[in-house]
Amino acid sequence: MPSTQQPTAPQPTTGQYGVFGHVAPGFEAVREEFLRNFTERDEQGAALAVTLGGELVVDLWGGPADPAAGRAWDGDTVQLIFSGSKGVLATALLVLVDRGVVELDKPVAHYWPEFAAKGKAGITVREVVTFTARMPAVAAPLSQDDLGDPEAMAKLLADQPQESDPRAEGILYGPWATGWIIAEVIRRADGRRLDRFFAEEVGRPLGVDVSFGLAPEQEDRVARTEYGKGFREQFSGYFTSDDPLTQRIWQNPVPFPEDSGIWNSPARRFSLIPAANVYGSARGFAKLYGILAADASRPAEDAPVLLSRRLLDEARAPRVSKVDQLIDVPMVYGGGGYRLRTNPRPTVDGDSFGHDGAGGSANQAWPRAAAGVSYVMNRLIALGPDDKRASSLVKAVAAAMENLGLGGAR
Repeated sequence: MPSTQQPTAPQPTTGQYGVFGHVAPGFEAVREEFLRNFTERDEQGAALAVTLGGELVVDLWGGPADPAAGRAWDGDTVQLIFSGSKGVLATALLVLVDRGVVELDKPVAHYWPEFAAKGKAGITVREVVTFTARMPAVAAPLSQDDLGDPEAMAKLLADQPQESDPRAEGILYGPWATGWIIAEVIRRADGRRLDRFFAEEVGRPLGVDVSFGLAPEQEDRVARTEYGKGFREQFSGYFTSDDPLTQRIWQNPVPFPEDSGIWNSPARRFSLIPAANVYGSARGFAKLYGILAADASRPAEDAPVLLSRRLLDEARAPRVSKVDQLIDVPMVYGGGGYRLRTNPRPTVDGDSFGHDGAGGSANQAWPRAAAGVSYVMNRLIALGPDDKRASSLVKAVAAAMENLGLGGAR
């Protein structure tokens, strides 16, 4: 599908920076919705990319990547996606599952014997990646500086028992712990740390601009993260609660300290925090999820690019559908750790999988259209009615594809 290359006209709210990029014919309304985020929805800097059958049909960016430095966003700017990292983490794990190196229903302790301590011998890899292992957090007191030492965090998790609070029944989400456990399983099974494994087995071979943590030579490409309207306030109940379970998960340490600058520090950017500090460009995330979408929709007997159709059918089939009793949020996870729609429907995006990220990012695979969709931004805004940026863009992309007759219901 050919694309139009002319830049989008700058809008007043982006000041000196402007909004640029291109869209393929039929996706013009997506460009208008992207502009509307800047004029109506408090956008600062952002990018949107969509791949369709491997081709980049939407490639838009705008605003400042780093307002303090006066650096504009460009098509290669990379952005931190917070819990969107969990979808990339699941992909890394599934590479080893597809190769027969790891089995989802084997105990974690099969690969990491020390994890069996304190009655945890039966916890499976699948339970960890679907947040049903009753291991939502490290129990020992942690500081912000501790988060960047994944091996030390893994040891602490191995040395503690499962959560006994009855609210852990079904599903109990936590921001950090799942990443440390899965990263250690990968390290024990393969011999490489997660960041190196992903770079050598996925990022570089497939030309995917996505990484766990950031290399120092990439720092001039990264957008500066800041808290926006209502973002931190939405967590205030969790960050100040005197409930012991809430304190263990959401205050040890708090995921979003008062000073957002911690996320822009070299110490944080260059470290490995498996469940929370994946970086990438919108093009990179769209390419990765486009590959997964294509693999999920190709005939089972065909050779995949990254993961087999058989495994992806299992990984994206609903496995856990529960309301997290602590944070009162409905969650649906596939059998391989991808987060799924809570209301699947027979539309082009109705069977999407991936993982959302705090503050508004959206990175998804759409198998019905063999499409990858990525929206990333550097201003974090509260979920719900305060932030319509990602949902408006996703709806516009889906409508454009359906108008073009792409990816009908199955």
